[in-house]
Amino acid sequence: MAKRKLDLEGMGQQCIPEFRTPKGKGRTLPHIPSPKTPKSPGEKTRYDTSLGLLTKKFIHLLSESEDGVLDLNRAAEVLDVQKRRIYDITNVLEGIQLIRKKSKNNIQWMGTGIFEDSSVAMRQQALRQEQADLSKTERMLDKLIQECTLQLKHLTEDETNQRYPF
Repeated sequence: MAKRKLDLEGMGQQCIPEFRTPKGKGRTLPHIPSPKTPKSPGEKTRYDTSLGLLTKKFIHLLSESEDGVLDLNRAAEVLDVQKRRIYDITNVLEGIQLIRKKSKNNIQWMGTGIFEDSSVAMRQQALRQEQADLSKTERMLDKLIQECTLQLKHLTEDETNQRYPF
């Protein structure tokens, strides 16, 4: 147990307690190399085994599946990971309602986006722009109609225009 002195009186004396870290129980940890540099060509880096990268691979596999339905056993085999890692991913995706359980080991994509190719996104952007242009034109036409209606009202209310023949 380390003894420490407290400066409760504010004397300004700094007390550096004598404190030693506890010694291990005779075991030494081997030197672990950096996760970014594998020891051998067959060894995976920390990034290669990360949940983020695995999720990207899982989503890619899901996008290639028929109707967005994926067998989790097949996913674990193809991605060469424990099924527990697949469950980690599916639990999060199910929690944010991007997937749902279709049956015991099958999930289905419920979100949008991964099954669309770039041409669909470009078409959507073109349609948004067209809609904005049409809305602008509609506002301009509404303004012109309002001005014409007002002018017509002034013309019909003018006493000189109410007498026929002039």
